[in-house]
Amino acid sequence: MTHSPSAIRDVPIEPPSIRAELSSVIRVAMAIVVGVWLYLSSTLTGVTTAQRNLLPFQTTIENRPPLEQRMFRELQEGLLESEARRSTMGTWPDVGSLATDGVPPFAVDPTEKGAKYRWQMTKVGTYVNYLGIPNQPDAPAWLVLISEPEPGAPPDLAKEDEEHHKLLDGTMLHVSTWSHPDGVRLNVGFERLPQAEGWTQLYVVGPAQTNPQLQTPTAVDNQFNPR
Repeated sequence: MTHSPSAIRDVPIEPPSIRAELSSVIRVAMAIVVGVWLYLSSTLTGVTTAQRNLLPFQTTIENRPPLEQRMFRELQEGLLESEARRSTMGTWPDVGSLATDGVPPFAVDPTEKGAKYRWQMTKVGTYVNYLGIPNQPDAPAWLVLISEPEPGAPPDLAKEDEEHHKLLDGTMLHVSTWSHPDGVRLNVGFERLPQAEGWTQLYVVGPAQTNPQLQTPTAVDNQFNPR
């Protein structure tokens, strides 16, 4: 019995595309950013609410139950992934594509306890909403509000922090994460001023300290109108 030699095939090996490499780098950066935020939260637990400069509709995630803390962390991951795609593709990804690619919290996690969420992405002008509505009355609704600069607006010179994220092209975004206790009965719509509808803005550390004597009326107004 004779054995024929195995067929030899040439298999082309191509390096990953620049976009794929860039996405991988951004994902690593996401993990670092979220980790730093959580570290700061754990090391600043002795700071009082007054020192964090919180407004009545604002609080820190450390004051929330574990399930809400987990959702908050996942939303930060989902937000940074969405920003990465906005940087590389030029548009904000819809919920379906994020879920298909396993991006939390939009992808279904069979091990997750608690309410299940129906997510939707809506864009109106320069504002973007990622909104999650629960299927249980005792669970909060969740919202990520993103604001891009108006066309032709001068560059935003703010430093990057929890509320200011910079895209790869230099565009500075204003971002915020919100929860609403009455998620099931919430009148679903587009949110531009969540605090006016009973939403609570959540932070890891809190907004940057400001000197009240140096605040202009516009600066004070912007605290109530995150953009």
